[in-house]
Amino acid sequence: MSEDRRAYRVIQWATGTIGKYALRSIVDDPKLELAGVWVHSDSKVGKDAGEIAGIDPTGIVATGDVDEILALDADCVHYAPLRSDLDEICLILESGKNVVTPTGYVFLKDPEVVDRLEHSCRKGGVSIHGTGIHPGFAADRLPIVLSALCGKIDKITVYEVADFSQMGESPEMVFGLLGFGMTADEAHKSPPALLEVMSGIFQESMEMIAAGLGFEIESFSTAHEVALATRDVQILAGTIPKGCVAGQHFEYTALIGGVPVIVFQTYWRMDDELEPNWEHTADLRYTVLIEGDPSLKCTLETASSYSGRSVEKVHPAQLGILLATLNGTNSIPAVCDAGPGVRTSLDLPLIRATDVLRGN
Repeated sequence: MSEDRRAYRVIQWATGTIGKYALRSIVDDPKLELAGVWVHSDSKVGKDAGEIAGIDPTGIVATGDVDEILALDADCVHYAPLRSDLDEICLILESGKNVVTPTGYVFLKDPEVVDRLEHSCRKGGVSIHGTGIHPGFAADRLPIVLSALCGKIDKITVYEVADFSQMGESPEMVFGLLGFGMTADEAHKSPPALLEVMSGIFQESMEMIAAGLGFEIESFSTAHEVALATRDVQILAGTIPKGCVAGQHFEYTALIGGVPVIVFQTYWRMDDELEPNWEHTADLRYTVLIEGDPSLKCTLETASSYSGRSVEKVHPAQLGILLATLNGTNSIPAVCDAGPGVRTSLDLPLIRATDVLRGN
């Protein structure tokens, strides 16, 4: 980092799975300085951020007081609660702090939400940017980048295949919002609470592709199916009984003239033995297929190391959370330097990691 540029002061808002990774990333990044931590749980109030994140003490103590955290001098808030709150985000923006969040907002189309956010951004003189891995990179920014290699495009399909058994999310997320462990009847009668939220977020990704490539989507469709456990399945969040939901397939489609032009296929599984047993298996893999002239296929996977060096091995699904986190924290300088307003990947310069080369 340039010696004449001070570090960007960052508040971490919420310390769930992504929030803990974000704390570590902020502390490790020479461009960033941890300014404060807001926590939802009373049990975390008063704890050092390092204790919450499982790292060395930082000297920054967590608070659950919104007024106290907003009074801090900070450039940006990395906003990562389980559930996004528009009122809360507007309050943060109006306090003069930029917002980077993995909770959506990658390409907003709702005029009321856009107007509220733009008003708050202007009032605070700051910006907001939604990011992540999917959405935020694999299903929107990456296809747009790959489009530079095409002369014509007929259809874009993005696959996400993930083993969620070692993901480390809370039981509330896994069994509540995500709907794993439901019976088949429950899943069909009352789809997971997150399904509707995900539909809106993934439609934002599709809208960003359309805007980036210069066309307009006419309609959307959504499909959801489940696969059941063929045995009791033990995962980090608890136990999924035999016969209950241990796999989910989401299909999101954008259409023009009734013809699919963008399709997102998501396969989440908790075990290798499901009924039905879909052919798509991987610890974590994103695949972008572009049918066009020429056609392209790009696969993104992650691991603790591909060189065999001695390093702590982390399950790829947990690394996926780290990918989502780093795409956010690496965005902070560009977002802080942007003009006030809602800023998407189409507005910002190329997001990249800097000051990180280790040389080993």
